[in-house]
Amino acid sequence: MSVSAAAECSANAVVGARDATRVFLGALGQQEIAPEDADSVILVVSELVTNALRHGGGTCTLR
Repeated sequence: MSVSAAAECSANAVVGARDATRVFLGALGQQEIAPEDADSVILVVSELVTNALRHGGGTCTLR
């Protein structure tokens, strides 16, 4: 299972990446990942996308 999301620098880009991550983790099922671990994954994705947009020229692809 995988997720892919492309983002351009905008106020909604990081929100979209977090939402895509939540959907991906939700598809894994409750037994696969603990809620606190899911929160950590979402935070890491948020930080990675923020940094990619800020320092990588304004576009990124999350896979």
